[in-house]
Amino acid sequence: MTMFVTKELNAMTRLFQDREPSQSVQEQLRLEYVNLEATLLRGKVLRDFSKDSVAYIAQSSIGENDNNLGYLFAPFIIANLNQSVIYTTPVVPSVLAILNPYFQAEKSVNLKIEQVLHSLKLYIDLVDSPKTEEDFLFRCLVKALCRTDIFHIFLVTHLPIDLIQVKILEDYFDIKINVIHADKTESMLNDELINTRKLLFKHKDEWHKKLCILFAQLNAPLIAEIGQFSQAQAAHLIEDMFYSEHIFEKLSVYAEYMQTRIQNGASFKILSTM
Repeated sequence: MTMFVTKELNAMTRLFQDREPSQSVQEQLRLEYVNLEATLLRGKVLRDFSKDSVAYIAQSSIGENDNNLGYLFAPFIIANLNQSVIYTTPVVPSVLAILNPYFQAEKSVNLKIEQVLHSLKLYIDLVDSPKTEEDFLFRCLVKALCRTDIFHIFLVTHLPIDLIQVKILEDYFDIKINVIHADKTESMLNDELINTRKLLFKHKDEWHKKLCILFAQLNAPLIAEIGQFSQAQAAHLIEDMFYSEHIFEKLSVYAEYMQTRIQNGASFKILSTM
C-alpha cells in the first residue's frame, strides 16, 4: 500500500533499498500533521516564495568512539559562514559529552525554530533514539520537506540509499539532497579523551591536532557543497575554525541562548538515550 496519493512523494518510502519505514512512524507522522500530504505540497509551492534559505543535516545515530562525531561540528561551521542550518541527530552519550558542559542538551526546549534561526542561524534538534535508522531518516526528510525554507538536505547515513528515488524527490521539490556515507574506517576516537578546551582552541596536543584534521576531512565534502568551495579549500577553512576559536564562539553563544530560555521557564522535554 502506498502512503501518498501523489506518486512522487512515495519516493520517500522507497529511499532505503532493502526496507521501508515502519508503519508506526508513518502513522505517527499522520497524527502529527493534520494532512501530511497537503503540508508537503504546500511546502513545495511556498518554497519558491521563501526569502529564507536553510540547510538541513540529518545524521544517523553516532556510536561510541565513532569518527562520525565530527559531523556534530558541521552546523557551527556552517553558521560561521553566515548560512542558516538545522542539524538533527539522535541523542547519545557521546553527543551529550560534547554539548552538556555548555548547556543542558538533553532538554529539548519548546521554541519557535524560526526565531532561533533568525537570532543565531543555527538550530540543534536532538531527538529520542529511533527504533531504526530508516525511521529516523524518513521522519527527518518529511520534517525538512514540510518546511518552506529548506533548500538543501544532507543525509549522513550508514544505509544504502536508492539514488533514483533521491533524484525523483530533488526534481519534484526543486531541492538539493546530498547523501553522505558515514565513515566506516577504523576509529581514532576515544570519547573520554576528547577535551573541547583543546579541540576548539589554538593550543592542541598531538592527538587533538590529528582529531582536528580528521574532522576537517570528514566535513569537507559537506561544507564544499554549502559554500561552493573545493574540498581542499573547505578542509583548510574548517581546520582554521578549529584553531581560531570560531566554532567555540558559535557553540558558546548558542548554549547561552538555550540555557537562558530554560532558566526563563521555557517548556522542555527530557530526551532519552535509551
